[in-house]
Amino acid sequence: MQYWIAAFAVAVVVVVGYAAGPLGAVISVLAFLIALFLLWARELGFAGAWTKFGLNRFSPPLWKRENWEQFEGIFADREKVVKAGSIAASLIALSMMLPRNMVVIAFLAIAVWAVVEIYRANGSVARAAGNNNLDQFASRPGSTRTDNPRIN
Repeated sequence: MQYWIAAFAVAVVVVVGYAAGPLGAVISVLAFLIALFLLWARELGFAGAWTKFGLNRFSPPLWKRENWEQFEGIFADREKVVKAGSIAASLIALSMMLPRNMVVIAFLAIAVWAVVEIYRANGSVARAAGNNNLDQFASRPGSTRTDNPRIN
């Protein structure tokens, strides 16, 4: 069943993208892949999404069987695939109704916001786990804020 949903999402993206022209089809596929990567990064972090996509083990040419086996993990979560397909189809639909430069700017702004939120969420997890660089200063002797009386 997972393959049908993934195939349907990709088909919708390509058909809607092709309605906007050949360049629209390429842009919609790229938007689909970027959205899917960001959805995985939201859950796993950027490094986790990079390994989930298999990009750290990718070897040319693309059509080798080992590469396709790595890509199967991307489409494992149906909800993420449908969301990424919806984002890409919405992007092309908006670009057909509104000026393209406005849609591109809005997409880039939302993508940058998503990257910042993912980075912020993963950074707070690392700080909560105690994996920050300030731990080296915590055990160092010296004056602290409570050593001197406060003067207003």
